[in-house]
Amino acid sequence: MPADEVPFEMAAALNANAFALLQLEGVNGIDVGVGEGGGFTLRLLVADPDDPPPGLPDSIGGFPYILVAGTPRLEQAGIPDQQAYGMPGRDPIMGGIQLGRAAIVGGDVHAGTLGCVFRDAAGAPAAVTNAHVVCGTVGDAVQQPAPQTDPAPPIERLGSLRQCLAPDVPSLFPGGLVSGFFDAALCSVDGARPAEVGRIADIGTAAGVSSPRIGSVVRKRGFRTGVSHGVVEGTLGSYVAHDRDGSERWMMLGQVSIVMIPDLGLNPQGVWSRSGDSGSVVVNEDDEIVALHWGGDGMRGFASDFAAIAFTFGVGL
Repeated sequence: MPADEVPFEMAAALNANAFALLQLEGVNGIDVGVGEGGGFTLRLLVADPDDPPPGLPDSIGGFPYILVAGTPRLEQAGIPDQQAYGMPGRDPIMGGIQLGRAAIVGGDVHAGTLGCVFRDAAGAPAAVTNAHVVCGTVGDAVQQPAPQTDPAPPIERLGSLRQCLAPDVPSLFPGGLVSGFFDAALCSVDGARPAEVGRIADIGTAAGVSSPRIGSVVRKRGFRTGVSHGVVEGTLGSYVAHDRDGSERWMMLGQVSIVMIPDLGLNPQGVWSRSGDSGSVVVNEDDEIVALHWGGDGMRGFASDFAAIAFTFGVGL
């Protein structure tokens, strides 16, 4: 079920009401998912569906809706990767490993996951991750692994920040959150760090780039959780992204949600993601990269359509 199969009237009702609904205390997101009957339905994300927040409408633009548990949180961390992937002198740079800003700000290490290495229009390798993981100023140094000392060892330099795409559109409501469609960053990969384009640790080499479809079985490799498996369950989502301390950071528009497959054989950690997995790429069963993971709440993950990110950055495999 691709997003373009969502009934026009339902998509219009979501878009017309999303900003107002997200101003309601306790509402963390709205998207289109699949209901019990197998058809599309609107969904509101709240902390506890059994204890819904007050003031919810009877319908959304005339459409019924269901409540789903979900509290999107950005997932950067400062915990070293226990795997040796991409460590200097070891395997080459690839997706699914740790990276971070070279600067340690206020004693806080900004660490996340390098999603994948691509080629830019000139054929040079470039790494994609989340803006909230590495973005400071264009030209800033990026390290792999994330630095544990300040200054960071020169041998662990990955490259420099080339471009950031983060929510920056002012709110329509006084005191509201900025919004946007992307939480993505593009970094160069220095020649001193050999890289494998398209390779993702523990997953293999990606075959291409595409867009996510509802019902697709997908997987990702985050530096903290390793490989996890899920199913795309929501599209056209507008979600409030929370920082690690629970404060609201910004609003993400046009997103997808992924629910963990409840199988410890596939997900031995019992979660889709944990802090540190921000920046992971999401791969479908055809080995296509379809989304960029930016947050989660354990059971669910939230991500951006990767086809749009690749087009905007001008990168490919």
